[in-house]
Amino acid sequence: MKKILVFLVLLMSAAASMAQVKTVYFNEEDEIVKDSTQAVSYALVGRVTGDTVYTVKKFDADGYMMMTGAYKDDEFKVPHGNFVYYDWVEAISPLGNYVVPPGGKERFINLRGTFRNGLREGRWIAYYQSGSIKDAINYKHNLMHGEYRNFDYKGNLETLGNFVNNKKEGTWITKGGRVTYVFKNDKVISTTKKSKKQLEAERAAAAKK
Repeated sequence: MKKILVFLVLLMSAAASMAQVKTVYFNEEDEIVKDSTQAVSYALVGRVTGDTVYTVKKFDADGYMMMTGAYKDDEFKVPHGNFVYYDWVEAISPLGNYVVPPGGKERFINLRGTFRNGLREGRWIAYYQSGSIKDAINYKHNLMHGEYRNFDYKGNLETLGNFVNNKKEGTWITKGGRVTYVFKNDKVISTTKKSKKQLEAERAAAAKK
């Protein structure tokens, strides 16, 4: 009985510290609308007492998660903090294209990263629906800046390069190592290609070391 009372006190304290949660509706242009009948998505918004950001969980019209994050303002103009974005789990149809399975509404995390005062900062990672990494890219003041990596569905490195203020710079290894470009200020200044046999020989030699 004593444990139950302690739990209830903690629950009430947590509820008291949280500002009232409100629902905000969005139209097809992702603009805030007051009329819910015009909405294609909505968000639950709340702010803990003493906190400086509004915590947001956004859903589509059917109630499936689209995004979680936080904003400095209640008009969602200045994202600030960690964000997670979701997408549909898809399957390959008999025609070979990707479709959402009939009756299936399962979601997966397809992108996560951090905003600081409305700007992307640090490492942003995109995922395949299997959970493996698809892209890893670094940002500085909303510009791509630093190492970029792209992987295939099996986890093999496909592309490795570097950005400087949103422009490709230096050596970029692509197509799993078969093609190498050298960039200067986002322009290609040289290209080197390797055959599949050459690449396999290099990998075999490296494995023996």
